[in-house]
Amino acid sequence: MDTDLDHHEPGACRCSETERLAALRAYAVLDTPPEQSFDDICRIAAQICRTPIAAVTLIETTRQFFKAEIGLGIREAPLHDPILKQELLRGDLLVVPDTAGDPHFSGDRLVAGEPPLRFYAGATLVTPEGLPIGSLCVLDHAPRPPGLTVAQGEMLQALARQVMTLLEHRRLMGTLARRETELVRVQEIAGVGGLEVELGAGFRNRRSAQYLRIHGLPSDATQESHEEWVRRIHPDDRETTERHFVDTVRGSETDYRAEYRIVRPSDGEVRWIAATAQIERDASGRALRLIGAHRDVTWRKANEEARELLTRELSHRIKNIFAVVQGLAALTARGHPAARDYADSFRARLQALAQAHEYVRPHGPDRQPAVPNQTVQGLLRTLLTPYAEEDRERVVIAGDDAAVGEQAATALALIVHELATNAVKYGALSVAAGRVEIGSRREGASLSLLWRERGGPAVAGPPGRRGFGSVLVARSAVGQLDGEIHHDWAAEGLTMRIDVPVGNLAR
Repeated sequence: MDTDLDHHEPGACRCSETERLAALRAYAVLDTPPEQSFDDICRIAAQICRTPIAAVTLIETTRQFFKAEIGLGIREAPLHDPILKQELLRGDLLVVPDTAGDPHFSGDRLVAGEPPLRFYAGATLVTPEGLPIGSLCVLDHAPRPPGLTVAQGEMLQALARQVMTLLEHRRLMGTLARRETELVRVQEIAGVGGLEVELGAGFRNRRSAQYLRIHGLPSDATQESHEEWVRRIHPDDRETTERHFVDTVRGSETDYRAEYRIVRPSDGEVRWIAATAQIERDASGRALRLIGAHRDVTWRKANEEARELLTRELSHRIKNIFAVVQGLAALTARGHPAARDYADSFRARLQALAQAHEYVRPHGPDRQPAVPNQTVQGLLRTLLTPYAEEDRERVVIAGDDAAVGEQAATALALIVHELATNAVKYGALSVAAGRVEIGSRREGASLSLLWRERGGPAVAGPPGRRGFGSVLVARSAVGQLDGEIHHDWAAEGLTMRIDVPVGNLAR
């Protein structure tokens, strides 16, 4: 059976006033317009407690702001008595059956007004951190000596907790709105356009303003069908791009990456787009949603094309130099028959160097050297043929073999070319008695390549500084192949071991 509540609940705020005010202002609710959700709570509180007045009051330094009110008719009221403020924020529930008999309420303007407010009951609004910021209160013009029933007090406290839930939700939505604004600014600064595509039910999507600018679409074109996106793709890239997208969505992968050209509707310009996305899938693997980003990489593509064009031009000129030198050697041999064997050997080495050059030079994505089924052993023999001699083995290649892809072949070629050049200048191949042994051994998922020089000038120890060649070898082995390099600068000759994951060699 319910009993009456006509007393002050124990407990008081142990926080500082600075902390309390900071918590209140963090909700950004002071002096905001009325909101239906808060008004409804006041109506419910008034009906449950059978009072003509109810209010959601937020207590600042010297005033009360009423976020919602029923029967009060004002949005704020002064609060000059610090003791009264402490009373209003004290404990979980404050019930004053007759304010005329309470000294803390005697100076309050509302209590002393006409008609006076004689009854007060308030449930404190407490933040998740335990800071009181106001109350949900009910008031009456007549005193109510019985106070509130236990059930009414419990319901008033429950409604106060609901007010805090609304305030927390309001703050969260404000935080999300600010973060979304910040994200839009970051996208604009980085030149990234975001999009979200619902894959489970049609092709509904949302696209950021930066996405629309990148694609040359009007600012109100927030929705787009799959067919409209496909039509915007450049005709030469359309079929491949759409097939890759559809295959990725229907497959099991969660990452989507693509680069393709579009024709912008706004100005007809052809632009390169780099698209990256994450695909969310359900337990069965069915694609539900795609969250991605688009960047305009037209300038990067233009630079790549210019660099590739320059590389081709330089390579063409180097090949011409090889051809000219070979021609001069052949012409010289015709006039000096005794030098014919030397000239033939010289031209063979030039031809081998020209072939090795194809590996050492940088390659663009559409200009790879056409060497099918290349292996490590085959690559080494191709690169080191110029240093071979007919009468004896100056370069010995042996060991386990492994397939090697175009990217890894270029990195290995740079390493071997640098080692061979140094051996000719300073190492074992700089003297007639010198010799280089190159062995490869496969152990599990790793391939070890051993470069061993013997019979050359004595090695005084590690070099005093790292030259460009050493940096190039390190970047190729570690940076491109994710391998490890070990040096042994023994007096009898350099020994270097490179350990590379076999999987990386296939790239």
